Amino acid sequence: MFGPRKGDAFATRTDALVALTAIVDPKAKRKVPLSSRSLGVVPAPGGHSAWAVDVFAAGGDMFAVTSILTNSDDIWTVNAVALAVMPDKGHAKNENDRDAVVPPAAASKVKVDDAARGAVDRFEKGLLDQKVWGDDLAAASEGVFVGPTAGEITRGKELEKVWKKRVAKGVREAVSGEVSAATTPDGKLAWVTAPVTRVDDKGPPMPLRVFAVFAKAGDSWTMTALHESLALDQPGAGASFKKTLPKKPEPKEEAKPVEKKKPEPTTAKKKKKKKRSL
Repeated sequence: MFGPRKGDAFATRTDALVALTAIVDPKAKRKVPLSSRSLGVVPAPGGHSAWAVDVFAAGGDMFAVTSILTNSDDIWTVNAVALAVMPDKGHAKNENDRDAVVPPAAASKVKVDDAARGAVDRFEKGLLDQKVWGDDLAAASEGVFVGPTAGEITRGKELEKVWKKRVAKGVREAVSGEVSAATTPDGKLAWVTAPVTRVDDKGPPMPLRVFAVFAKAGDSWTMTALHESLALDQPGAGASFKKTLPKKPEPKEEAKPVEKKKPEPTTAKKKKKKKRSL
């Protein structure tokens, strides 16, 4: 489990459940009402694994959750989950200006599973070349992108428009911690996550956690869901993450026009010129 706070990275079910009681405590006398706003569940081929994305209200806050699920004997269990609060854009900007924005679950003990290496390679390729991620998401029939602030959830055909603007702004990301990744037991899905610093040509750097879902097609992995999330901490807590910035893409060299060479005179023409000179 990754999120929703800076220290919330848990590798065991018990630790995750204990942390979740800070948001929803089933034993509390006054239970926090939960309201799902945008649930989508997509099964992998074969029906033994699936991924789900939702945005829900808990009390006065909005949360986004992305999870990987596995099926064993018709019983579904949660394999991995990314959970984070979604503040409004104005509040997130103000907190980022105070360096109070950090990646949720900034550290993780989970390593990269060898079986997920292909998904990790695809993930890392898209950090600087965001078109890679955009092409994958737009091509996926159930593709979805969840951004870090309230209202940022995009599905289907709108993904192409959103990514076109994202690429035009020069969005790029750099990993600022450990990458974690694993596959489902059936090998059909993989999740890859890492704390990153996102920048573009128009705004200040922002520390985030990226949680991506990949589906396997043949020998290749393609991104089908992307969740970028943030956590709010004390002023100054995010300053160290902003030191790891992605490189600026090198300007593309303009192709020089090819000069057309004048055709060499034929032997007949050369002889004619010789006669005239005589």
